[in-house]
Amino acid sequence: MFLTEVARSATFRLGLRMASAFLVTALLLLAFIYWQTAVHETRRIDAFLTAEAAAVAQESPHHILAEVRQRIAIDLHRVNILALFGPDLRPIEGNLTAMPRGLPADGQAHPVVASLQAPPGTAAPPAPGEADRPPVVEQTVRAVARRLPDGTILVIGRNVDELARLRDTVLRALTLGLLPVLLMSVGAAAVLSIRMLGHIRRVNDAIRGIRQGDLRGRIPLRGAGDDIDQLTISVNGMLDEIERLVYEVRGVGDNIAHDLRTPLARLRVRLERARDGDTSADALRAVLAKAVTDLDQTEAIITALLRISEIEDGQRRAAFRRVSLQAICSEVYQLYLPVAEMRELSFQLETPGDAFVVGDAELLTEAVANLVDNATKFVPDGGTVMLALDADRSPPRIRVRDDGPGIPAAERAAVLRRFYRGDKSRHIKGSGLGLSLVQAIARLHGYTLRIEDARPGCEFTLFCGPEPAGAATGTAADRHAAAGAKTPPADAPWPVITGG
Repeated sequence: MFLTEVARSATFRLGLRMASAFLVTALLLLAFIYWQTAVHETRRIDAFLTAEAAAVAQESPHHILAEVRQRIAIDLHRVNILALFGPDLRPIEGNLTAMPRGLPADGQAHPVVASLQAPPGTAAPPAPGEADRPPVVEQTVRAVARRLPDGTILVIGRNVDELARLRDTVLRALTLGLLPVLLMSVGAAAVLSIRMLGHIRRVNDAIRGIRQGDLRGRIPLRGAGDDIDQLTISVNGMLDEIERLVYEVRGVGDNIAHDLRTPLARLRVRLERARDGDTSADALRAVLAKAVTDLDQTEAIITALLRISEIEDGQRRAAFRRVSLQAICSEVYQLYLPVAEMRELSFQLETPGDAFVVGDAELLTEAVANLVDNATKFVPDGGTVMLALDADRSPPRIRVRDDGPGIPAAERAAVLRRFYRGDKSRHIKGSGLGLSLVQAIARLHGYTLRIEDARPGCEFTLFCGPEPAGAATGTAADRHAAAGAKTPPADAPWPVITGG
């Protein structure tokens, strides 16, 4: 079972494919080398034989006969073929017993099968009745036949067994060299498959636990830092987000029931009293007005939830355009200036420069408006609210600062959850969804929302881009004092265009 699992694994199959590709490549390479060597050797032999036949043909018949005898006598390895045939093709002299079939006397080299006189002691015993015939050996040779002036035919050839030995050498090298490589490739593929199967089992175990409800489970890293680890990190990040959303959904139901139950219960009590009591028309109109107020509160909660769901769906990215952050801050300032004047608040706007980002202008305006609305709710009468744009920072950032009661450090993450209301805010009218809406808009744009202590009060900073690594973590007053140091945005990774 285990071997079958290894053989069926993608890693093992990939290793086999690579080994097969290497084997085919090596075969083609050796075949090419053999072909080139054989062609080169054949051409060299043909050129030698043609030149030799031409040179010997220039001699006199007497010298040609002596030349044939002498060359045969000194050819100890019997690789050369020399013969002289009469006009009637009968052998006159040489080591051929007959004129090779199909060999034209054109002075060019041709492959033929030649019948040669067998060396002493190498031929098989003669058959009965053929004892008077000389022993013959047939060989494949390259030969040149040339007709001489007196009508005789000179044949010069050479044994080409060297080419067969070359072929055998190539095949032997192929067998001895490629077979071990193939076995090593299969073994390496098997080892890699076993290692990968172990990791896949751990991944399957983690996924099985997650499917069974353990949302805290994560896929283990191999620690190699390769593409598989990068994929694992991405998947674990996705699981973190899924866990957050699932726990949010689990808590949202209870929070919705709690927040909707109060206005609905008030509405029911008022309507029952109006129904059962002796109520005048004016009193009845007052009850209906309060009922409408309770319904408006309920509708506001539902609308805010639907708004957050719409934003978290991510479809609003299609409306992203080039947006002026200075224009957004100015619009929000003009919107909340009457509210600040009614409560005698000092509402300040600081936008010394402008910065442009790619985003949804309506959503960004809504996010900044929620931050300002949150500040004006909690700051005491006569307090201060400041809306500032740091256009020369990288990335640019929008800050909303107040001198209200502030948010304890232990609650800063919780206030971004839906329906969360701290102890200091329970007496203030609201649904507990404003900061959740801001967080959803920030996530949609890839922005970061940070909450810090303003001493006194609180400061919200909306980084219009990913928050830079090693960003300042001091108090808001410290960072505000250091904001004069400009950071050139030329090499910043965010799509930001700053302008004065």
